[in-house]
Formats: sequence, structure tokens, C-alpha cells
Amino acid sequence: MEILAVIPARGGSKGIPRKNIRLLNGKPLIYYQLKNALKSKYIDDIVVTSDDEDILDYASNYDVYLRKRPSELAKDDVTLDPVIYDAVNYMENMLMKKYDIVVTLQPTSPLLRPETLDKAIRYFIENDLDTLVPVVDATHLYWREVNGKIVPDFKERLNRQYLPKKYKETGAFLISKREFIRENSRFGKKVDIFILDEIEGVDIDTPLDWLIADTLLKRLTILFVVNGNEKIGMGHIYRTITLADRLMGHNILFLTWDSDEKALKLLKDHNYKVISTSKENLLDVISDIKPNVVINDILDTETEYIKKLKKLGCFVVNFEDLGEGADEAHLVFNALYEKTNPKPTHKFGYEYECLNEKFYLYPPIEFRENPETLFICFGGVDQNNLTCRVLSTVPDLIKETTIDKIIVVVGPGYRYKEELDRIIANLEGNIKVYQNVRNMPKLMKEADIAITSNGRTIYELTAMGIPTISIAQNDRETLHLFARYHPGIRYLGIACTVSDRDIIEAIKEIANNQDLRKKMYLAQIKASKIIRQGIERVINEIMASYWRWRNEKDQNW
Repeated sequence: MEILAVIPARGGSKGIPRKNIRLLNGKPLIYYQLKNALKSKYIDDIVVTSDDEDILDYASNYDVYLRKRPSELAKDDVTLDPVIYDAVNYMENMLMKKYDIVVTLQPTSPLLRPETLDKAIRYFIENDLDTLVPVVDATHLYWREVNGKIVPDFKERLNRQYLPKKYKETGAFLISKREFIRENSRFGKKVDIFILDEIEGVDIDTPLDWLIADTLLKRLTILFVVNGNEKIGMGHIYRTITLADRLMGHNILFLTWDSDEKALKLLKDHNYKVISTSKENLLDVISDIKPNVVINDILDTETEYIKKLKKLGCFVVNFEDLGEGADEAHLVFNALYEKTNPKPTHKFGYEYECLNEKFYLYPPIEFRENPETLFICFGGVDQNNLTCRVLSTVPDLIKETTIDKIIVVVGPGYRYKEELDRIIANLEGNIKVYQNVRNMPKLMKEADIAITSNGRTIYELTAMGIPTISIAQNDRETLHLFARYHPGIRYLGIACTVSDRDIIEAIKEIANNQDLRKKMYLAQIKASKIIRQGIERVINEIMASYWRWRNEKDQNW
């Protein structure tokens, strides 16, 4: 069985001048269909038919035949049928052979993949079709003009999934038996459609189509490697979801080996594909996925792991990585823990914080002369039960300050709930406890003063402009330099060295000293503007660094 591919590429174009030879993502538009034809397992010969010398000169770099199109077939009003007919006859006369199948490949469909083309050819052969037409799903509510009036092209208004299917023809390819290639048609009686996904079915007719295609050609497969469970909390899961949401449009996948059902549900509820594996099989799974970018949010990585990722051709981005693998990664972000004299590829500091998207729905708080509400939150686990220690100071606070409302937030891993309930039962005042909070900024916006540990909540409180007291839960948290030195935060030290008297005195001083609290508030507001730009700063850095790396890699090759 002999199969011929015909690539028609006229030099003129009204919508986009010289479209077929213009560079799209660094390659001439015609390149993409040349690549598909050359990579096909079924196509025997390829001919480019054009009236343009530049197009023919470019195509001559490939293992294809060239047909200088007769001038009468290069006019604006000439359809493809006579052009294909001419090219097929030219090839058969020149090679003294007869083709069984002719595949038309228009350059205006650069997103088509060779695997899809071969799948379509195989479908055509197996079903003994005369003609196969590629289409995309175009099911929508349509309107049409009838006798000068606009009328609905549907019987009743339904959601899209309940409407009768409609398909739009795309120019990606058209497959016909040779006997049906005529001057005015390429269709036989037995016709079927081949449904392409919306990306591969993109046709370029307008500058907007060009922009869409260029963007889609830059679409990456981005793999997030992350864990979330009761022991380590959900912070890493939430951050990767935040990043993934801002990278929408790319092919996003999540890979995990030590996540509990809650973490898995959280990822799936955000409509992301999640792959669970073992730590031992991690690299094998990544090798099968072939991602462009791997984003590790798993704390301390090992050198060997990062080196193997790079060997697989991945661009490696790590978050909060203090392990030896950090020095091997292409890019490292660490908003919490800073280093002196970091490598240029290591981005440290609060300007790289990735706030949950809900914080962008709430502006910072307004300053109140007399503080009313204290916000208490010591992370998902609160290993030192600082929550109960702070609550024990409430009677004195209510007596000696204007604070009369307490908001307490505990995480899913909090183990002291019974003790917390006993303390609250013996306290008077307006005290509300929340666990597994879904909308943290909604609660924070009620606060005038906050007390927290040295984790990510520090940045969230700063983003809301709230004067804050912080206590480190462990040695790692003492490395959080922003919490230690920022003027909007009063740092008390590590939990084991902080007394209850230290806690109450710090709260009372901030509550009762309006000038001090105003200075802290203004410092928080200033930093808030920077923190609220953090996610865009991170995304821009990842994408710019990736393409810089990719271009250098291509040039070296």
C-alpha cells in the first residue's frame, strides 16, 4: 500500500502575509507538518506544492519532493482540490507509480502530532473508508440568519453536555483513497470523521489564531512532587495548588508517595491528576511522564535524586529545600529560610512567598485605635501547644487591654483538643475556635493583633497588615529571619525559652501602646505590597529561567 502526503503551501495569504514561511515559536509554520509527515510510520512519499521559491527552498532541506505549482493554481480563489489533484498526478508521472491513499496536510495546523496522524491513517485503513475528515467538538448554542432574521439554531436551551453533538472541520489533514482525488473533490461515498482534541485541532487563519498557537506550542508538562499528611501538614499541598492554579493551561500533574487521603482528596477536588507511587519508584514514574519541569515541594532533597532528574532532561525547581540536593537544582525558592551569599539560582526572602489565592480577595485590615480582637494560630500541629499557653493569659488580657474577642485557629494535626476545650470552658469572654479552616483571610480580617509560630502564617498575617507576635516552635523555625527582624513582628524566641509572662507582656504592650502598634501596622502594610506580588514573581522567574535554560540547551545541541 502506497501512501502520499501532500503539503500545500501557497506564498500569499490575506489574513497573515507569507504565513506558511513565518516563524512560529522559532520555526517556519510549514515545519510542523513536514515534521509530522516525516515521522509518520505509514507515509511513503511527501511532496510540497507551492508557488513560492522561499517555501520550496526551505522544504528542500528535508527528504521531500517539490512541486512548483502552476500559476493558475496559485490564485486566491482556487480551492485545494485542483492543487492536490495536480500534485498527485505530478508525483505519479514522475515516479511512475500509483498511490493508494493521499493525505493532505495543511501547514495551518501546527499543533497536530505525528502520533495522532498515524492513528487517523490506521483508523482510515482499518475501516476501509473513502474519506476521513478531522473535526473538533463545536457543540454550543448557535444562532443563524434565515430570511434576514436571526433565529436560534437549537430546539431548547440546554447545558452544553446535553446538546446534540456538533463538529467543526479542521484543516489538520484530509485522508482520501486515490480514486477519489479529482479536480473538484477528494470525497468518496464512505466518509467518517476523526475527532481531534481542541489543541491539536487549532487552525491558523487570523493573527489571534497565531497567538493562540504560539502560546500552545510553549505549553509545558509541569510535574509537582509533593506530600501532605498529618505529620508534615498541608502547607506544601496548598502551595503547590496555588502555583498550579496560576500555571493553568499547561499540562499539570501531581506525584506523591507519602500523602494521606485528605491530601489526595484536596488535590483531586481542585481537578488535578494525581499519581501515587512509592519513593523507590519515583524516578521511574517521572521518566515515563517525561515532564519539562519538575517542581519539588518536599523539603530536604538528596543530591543523587536531583542529578537523576536533570539526566532525564527535566528543569528542576525546589521549594524550601535546605538539603544537599538544593545546590544541584536549576532554581530554588525559599521564602522562609534565608542564606547569606546564596547562589544566583537560589531565591530567598519574603518577596517569594506564594500566598493562597483567597488572600487576593481580601484587602489588608484598617487600623483601629483601640484593638478589639486577638488572633491565635500556631500552625497545623502546634507541637508545643502554644495555643493553650496563650489562652491561659486571656483573663489578664481582658482586664488590662481593650481586647474582648479571641479567634483561635487550630490545624488538622492538633493533638490537644481536650485540654483546649477544658481551658475555654473556664474562660469568660467572646472566644471562638476554628479547625481545618478553608478561608483563613476571612477570619484574619477581624483581627487587630495576632500571635503565631514562625511558619507560613507569618506571611499571611503580614499580607493582611496585622501587627504580629511570633514564637519559634523548633530550631528550624528560628532560621526564619523575616519573623526575627521585620519591624511589623515582635519575635519572642523559641518556645522552650518563652515564659507565659513574656507572652502576656508582649500582647499587652502592643495592645496598649498605640504608637508602637501603628508603626508595626505600617511596616506590615509596606511588606504586604511585596508579599502580594510574590506568586507572580515566582511564576515569572520559573518561566524565564526555564526558557533561558531551554534555549541554551538547544543552542549547545
